[in-house]
Amino acid sequence: MDVQLEKRLIELRAEYENGQKFLKDIELKLAELENRKKILGETLLRISGAIELLEELLGESAGVQGQEIKAGSITPEGDIEVPNVIRQPIEKARKTLEEAGLSAGEVTEQKGILPIGVIVGEVLRQNPKPGTKLPAGSAVNLVVASKGKFLPPDRKSSCRSFSDRG
Repeated sequence: MDVQLEKRLIELRAEYENGQKFLKDIELKLAELENRKKILGETLLRISGAIELLEELLGESAGVQGQEIKAGSITPEGDIEVPNVIRQPIEKARKTLEEAGLSAGEVTEQKGILPIGVIVGEVLRQNPKPGTKLPAGSAVNLVVASKGKFLPPDRKSSCRSFSDRG
């Protein structure tokens, strides 16, 4: 009986050592993946910034009779061009829309994993899209980044109204 127990002990020790090596390999691979994820996130953030810059440059180059029309300005037809409020905090987005002569319509939230560089409480999407021409006073629907019941921890946060916390 003792021989069998010793044999089993040797087997278990060998299995344990193999498991430790396997765990160490997995931890190294996870660290490598986390590093790659971080680098990819930074790259995507730079690309996102370049896209926004190019969109702004293209928007500025499109004018009527050689004059620039800025987002939120009144067009010759009397309509208002919808300003870009994407990636703005919700309160700033509302103010931007009001200053342009529009209003914030339905505000919905998107819970879960957020795009790289987006902060909870920022506008993810808007409808109609920036540059669309609308009559004065029209509503622009907004989708705001949210993490639900996990945020916001601060009672003064402007994200509070988008949280599951009461």
